[in-house]
Amino acid sequence: MNNDNLNRLILLCQQMYQEGKSPSVGMLRSKAPFKVSVTEAIEAIKRFNANQPSTAKPTAPSTNSAPAENLESRVTNLEKEVAELKLALHKLLQTM
Repeated sequence: MNNDNLNRLILLCQQMYQEGKSPSVGMLRSKAPFKVSVTEAIEAIKRFNANQPSTAKPTAPSTNSAPAENLESRVTNLEKEVAELKLALHKLLQTM
């Protein structure tokens, strides 16, 4: 395989990765601007994966870091809503 073509395929893998897609043989062969054999696509993906940093996704921030005051106000508001819902439910049950 031509080294230039291999580099172009690796660049195509990087573009797919940046778009949030995991490069596959089929995708690489269909998106390449030139004819690519299965073995060429596999080789390009192998080299791409070998040079990729960890694929771990960033995790959502923990809610434990929220200030206590914010949590207290949220709890207070939720308690008020629950009390209102209980009252509305009680009224509905009495009318039945």
